[in-house]
Amino acid sequence: MKYLIFLSTLLFLVSCTEKQVTTFTRLSPSETGITFTNLTGESDSFNILTNEYIYNGGGVGIGDFDQDGLPDVFFSGSDTENQLYLNRGDWTFEDVSQVAGIGGGDNWNNGVTVVDVNNDGLDDIYVCSTMRQEARLRANQLYLNQGKNANGIPTFINVAAAYGIADTTHNTQAAWLDYDQDGDLDLFLLVNEMIDSRKPNQFSRKTQDGSGIRTDKLYRQDEVDGQIRFTEVGKETGILFQGFALAVTVTDFNRDGWPDLYISNDYLSNDLAYLNTKGPDGGRYFVDIASQLVKHTSYSAMGNDVADMNNDGIPDIVAVDMLPADNLRRKMMLTANNYTYLINLERYGYHPQFTRNTLQISQGIRSDSMKGLPQYSELAMQAGLPATDWSWTPLVADFNLDGNKDVIITNGFPRDITDKDFGDYNAENSRFFSVKKMLEKIPSVKIPNVAFRARPTEDGVPIFDDVTEEWGIDVTSFSNGAAYADFDRDGDLDYIVNNIDDPAHVYRNNTISDKKENPGFLRITVDPAVRDAAMFGAEIEVMSDQGSQVYYLHPHRGYLSSTSKEVLAAASGSVTVKAIFPGQNARYWEATAGSTLTISPDSGAKGPLRPDNSQVRTFLRALPSPAFTHVDKDYIDFNVQPMLLHKLSQQGPGLAVTDWNNDGIDDIYVSGSYEEAGTFLQGTADGFEPILSLIDGETDERREELGALFFDADGDGDEDLYVVSGSYEFTLEDGDFKDRFYRFENGRYVRDDAALAGLTTFSGSCVRAADYDNDGDLDLFVGGRVEPHKYPSPVASLLLRNESSNGTVRFIQDEAATAAIASAQNVCDALFTDYDNDGDPDLLLAGEWSPLRLYANDGGQFNEITEGQGLAGKSGWWNSLAAGDFDNDGDTDYLAGNLGDNSILRPTQDEPVTAILTDLDQNGGVDFIPFTWFTDASGKRGNYPYFNRNDFAKQVTKIKSLHKTHNSYAAADKASYLSELPDDYQEFSVNYAKSVYLENTPEGFVFHELPAPAQSFPVFGMLPIDLNDDDFLDLLVIGNDHGSETAQGFMDAGNGLQLLGRGDGSFFKALTSDRYQSSDQFVIPGEGRALVLANAPSGTKVVASQNSGPLVVAQPLVQTKLTEAVEGRKSEVYWGSGYLGQSMRARQ
Repeated sequence: MKYLIFLSTLLFLVSCTEKQVTTFTRLSPSETGITFTNLTGESDSFNILTNEYIYNGGGVGIGDFDQDGLPDVFFSGSDTENQLYLNRGDWTFEDVSQVAGIGGGDNWNNGVTVVDVNNDGLDDIYVCSTMRQEARLRANQLYLNQGKNANGIPTFINVAAAYGIADTTHNTQAAWLDYDQDGDLDLFLLVNEMIDSRKPNQFSRKTQDGSGIRTDKLYRQDEVDGQIRFTEVGKETGILFQGFALAVTVTDFNRDGWPDLYISNDYLSNDLAYLNTKGPDGGRYFVDIASQLVKHTSYSAMGNDVADMNNDGIPDIVAVDMLPADNLRRKMMLTANNYTYLINLERYGYHPQFTRNTLQISQGIRSDSMKGLPQYSELAMQAGLPATDWSWTPLVADFNLDGNKDVIITNGFPRDITDKDFGDYNAENSRFFSVKKMLEKIPSVKIPNVAFRARPTEDGVPIFDDVTEEWGIDVTSFSNGAAYADFDRDGDLDYIVNNIDDPAHVYRNNTISDKKENPGFLRITVDPAVRDAAMFGAEIEVMSDQGSQVYYLHPHRGYLSSTSKEVLAAASGSVTVKAIFPGQNARYWEATAGSTLTISPDSGAKGPLRPDNSQVRTFLRALPSPAFTHVDKDYIDFNVQPMLLHKLSQQGPGLAVTDWNNDGIDDIYVSGSYEEAGTFLQGTADGFEPILSLIDGETDERREELGALFFDADGDGDEDLYVVSGSYEFTLEDGDFKDRFYRFENGRYVRDDAALAGLTTFSGSCVRAADYDNDGDLDLFVGGRVEPHKYPSPVASLLLRNESSNGTVRFIQDEAATAAIASAQNVCDALFTDYDNDGDPDLLLAGEWSPLRLYANDGGQFNEITEGQGLAGKSGWWNSLAAGDFDNDGDTDYLAGNLGDNSILRPTQDEPVTAILTDLDQNGGVDFIPFTWFTDASGKRGNYPYFNRNDFAKQVTKIKSLHKTHNSYAAADKASYLSELPDDYQEFSVNYAKSVYLENTPEGFVFHELPAPAQSFPVFGMLPIDLNDDDFLDLLVIGNDHGSETAQGFMDAGNGLQLLGRGDGSFFKALTSDRYQSSDQFVIPGEGRALVLANAPSGTKVVASQNSGPLVVAQPLVQTKLTEAVEGRKSEVYWGSGYLGQSMRARQ
């Protein structure tokens, strides 16, 4: 018995101590023989204080240099000689650096590319050099492979000078491509020389004529007298823009077979997207299309990778920056918000950029002036990878062979000069202490690299889970370049990293280790007879039971590195492979999972270039926009309340539809921006034309319009106009916040102040009409949006009873009804709707820091039933409402637009975003202090101020005396502030940010999240409409917000979204494009606001407004008769619905 107890205990202890098997296993230098350690030679005279690029690190190059079928490894060194390791099998490597002759001498080496330059079938090595003062010590090296010596070791000679590419202009990295498709490889070089470390973030006019010292270079390969020679042709081929270039990836954005380039630039210089086009002389010419291709980029962009990350066949882009994930590092690194920075970006011609990783995900192919190029949405925050600290290499690959591409990111920095406490210390003490003493004060950022596993993509939106620990990547390091290859030839991708001050990390991938029956992969190699010039740029599609995956075959990607030249794809059973080599037609092969398929441009069966696109449909046709552009003056709300999460001064414009001239064509009123009158657009047979104002003698100083509504107030048969005054620019005392009512008389709108006499004045949002007291006329709801300069102080909304008689219009503030809805605050949208089918209009409200609120109409009196109807538990930043019987069950369901998931703020029930409104420093002001949840330095979750110490001090100056260092401030959680608060403070909370479909059931409302694409941006305008004539309501959605605080950056992933309804309340993204062509004519890329329908003899039009942008007009191709009821589906008619919108009076 004792023996059994002992044995059981022993087994238990063994099982507890046995290390859990991870996806990757890090093999030690003693196991692999790889001992390379990158050193920087830091000294008193050469260090981070004298050169910011000292820790930019080295790269990794993969190639089969001895042609034995096993991938070998090359490391570039900074103040260390390069090293080459031959793969001897079974995870053992031999250092052959000295014999191979690739050491690089005293050069400071950065990027490495592996390529067969001279088409002899042998892998050569090109190394970029920088840093050194002497030009000869920063000459790039081309190590030409001479084949194996008598001992089987490949040897190399440096022929860079002979070939004309021993460039000395401080090169970071190279990329090889046949840009002119003449059959040989040309050379693109990144140039990045730090002249003055104080100036890279200073605004100045961009140098874009090729004259800048940091302009990248393009060398064309030629043959001169039978010898290879390279000629620099950058300026004549459009390589004109200067930057601080750190990484380049070759791709083909428009799938035309010509290689394009994506370049990530550090500091203020914008990223570049060079499109390879036909020049005016017939030659090739690169055009930078970055500002048209993507809406914003990373600020300090380091490495990048371009790959199809959502399996739609179109290239997506990931670029990494420096945003930390944990609270301490964020508070120690981020600078104070500076809205002037955004103003200067526009002033000096820079594209918007923000300090975080960016993930540009394709939303199909564009059909506008950029036809053929992807339409991108930046989704890093929604995808789960915006913050990986001081990052260098992002590599995208399907590491776990599940059919979805994962991401591994290297990071770390030996001396963090962005540390705020060091910055303060340095400013005060640098002249008193030695360099050595100052260096000792700089903290290090030695942290694990980060692994993200991709989930199955939902409607084109990739989502990633942090699996750093689960995958065994959780070793702290200062990591820079990295590459992947199948070193042990088992079918999965292994991973290797170049580290500063530590031996290189070698990770064995264990995914295939135990899969003998169903290996789950297909290896695709290119026939060795096919040279790199013909191979680079091949598009390979793998189709099997695991779906379709597309790969762009080019090894130079990530940061300073070069990966293997084969494809390892997830596969099961029978597999079809399609490849399109540059300049060639499509070829097809059949293969079996677990095998190796060798392809070439001449093998395989010929087949169609394009897949069957019969499922791709067009639902809307774009029409010309009116000759009108909304312009909102750029008021800086953050100068008033520094810790606002977003601006409140750019909420419009609203749209209201009527037919004021009774010609059978609907007309539109566009509400006026700050100190601007509203605009009348008259409908014509061809569209809409601005006309002279129909309002006489109006002044628009110190006011702004938001919601507008046409309705018959006095029962005379024509439609009058109500306009809400709102926005944030003025206080209630200084601005004109009186709403305006205009009677329609003789074709003009005449202001009638007496109609609204005695009403409470506030900064409003929307206006809605319904006969809520059932007396035969239309009463009004007017939403209270904000108390200017005191957000989010609760603002009362109003219910106005129509007491007009004998041609005199009069609205009376219904005190009882208004008091009944007093719980509503910061209202953004409202809807009069009969939710319970009892015949009278109830009231549904959407607002910020609030749940959706529902008030039941009982004989003209309102009672709140929010909690009883299941709405109370989800407090959000609700922007908008729309209604329809989406499940065809005879009652009205609802849609509610919210902030969405593509935000730093991700509130949950357990971790809500909260805010305190108080006078913390007792100076008579209003202090708004938001809190959210971050991981602390120990990995625990905590509730901390959202903003950093300097931002907090703008609002509450005494915070610097309470917390004398940034570190002290970072350690203070929300609880530490509560004891400092006056007794009368107010607290607000949000625990839900999803945009939703609200299913109306007898037990109350059930929340259903809208599909992932509708969570990618703040949703404003929503329009239920049957796009495909299947008797199910579909949905058009627009949004975006450029007014977010600057650490968050623009929330602009929306481009106009079409969701098709299934008739059961669920939706899916409409397939409006394939990877080759687009049918999508509904594109609203700016700050979408109102979305309405307008009628005309030629058909119903969809009209969308954009803040500081043009109106967008489209026509449904299926002209559903919206006035015709569908059997079993309830329809309601509204005077105002959707965000700041009023559509034509028809059934919806």
